[in-house]
Amino acid sequence: MKYISYIIIAFLFIISCKNATASNTNDIVNTLLFSKESAYQYIKLQTDLGPRNYGSEAHKKVRELLKSEMINMGYEVYSHKFNAPKIKNRAGENIYAFLEGNEKKNEYIVIASHYDSRSVAEKDADTSKRNSPIIGANDGGSSTGVLLELMRVLKNYKLPYSICFVLFDLEDDGNLFDVDGNNILDTDWIQGSIAFVDENVIDLKKIKFGILLDIVGGENANFKYESISHTYFSSIYNEVWNTAQLLGYTNYFRNYSSGSILDDHIPFVLKSIPFIDIIDINYKYHHTTEDTLDKIDKNTLEAVGKTVEYFIKNLK
Repeated sequence: MKYISYIIIAFLFIISCKNATASNTNDIVNTLLFSKESAYQYIKLQTDLGPRNYGSEAHKKVRELLKSEMINMGYEVYSHKFNAPKIKNRAGENIYAFLEGNEKKNEYIVIASHYDSRSVAEKDADTSKRNSPIIGANDGGSSTGVLLELMRVLKNYKLPYSICFVLFDLEDDGNLFDVDGNNILDTDWIQGSIAFVDENVIDLKKIKFGILLDIVGGENANFKYESISHTYFSSIYNEVWNTAQLLGYTNYFRNYSSGSILDDHIPFVLKSIPFIDIIDINYKYHHTTEDTLDKIDKNTLEAVGKTVEYFIKNLK
């Protein structure tokens, strides 16, 4: 009986420790300001306009919508108008704004997303819809909604570093044009970020690191390490993923590789600027007409938003 009693006591101790850990996690999460409802509404504002593919009226309208939302938060908003580096006769507009830091305000952390949606739904199960533009609720819409909400909440903290928030244009029409070359950036993808880096829109030497958000609102999302950036900048991945673990989001942030992804972080990585990519590359409705608002999971938005918020606000 004595031994059984010891076992019971040990078992109860373990359970109490687990409960205490869960309680501490909840206490931390509940202090954070990121609102999944607010992020969702930012996504809805975009999708209500329709597909935001190049040349559409919705593409033009969403630019003005995003600028207006930033201005309403008190930001000074900048436009970077550019010609697509690898697509002839196509012009875009990146949108960016700064949140000034304190002790290290001359160093930037970049938080980025793309805001355009794809012109074709080549993965659609219905072959008759494959030439239709996508709504892009998750692909483009979710990351932009999370970024806008982070712009709102991070203004409430005294941050050591300045933040540069960037919305890239012309990211998502890859594999639609004939582009010659052997360089990874000889591509019709990610035109906005290539131009942003090539034209040195902000002083690249002042960037401490960057976080790219892309496809961050799907149900049961899995965020894995992007292989190229993880090879060189694993420490940042580890810090962000450890933050997610601390907050109880291990079901979303997984400790294994997704393989290589050509996304808006790559132009920075190729300049030896630390830049990670939070992306659910296995999203079920990727590049289909089914990428609609009803596929957005608010809990996923919260997991990403609160992880980034906590990580940024605790930087030293």
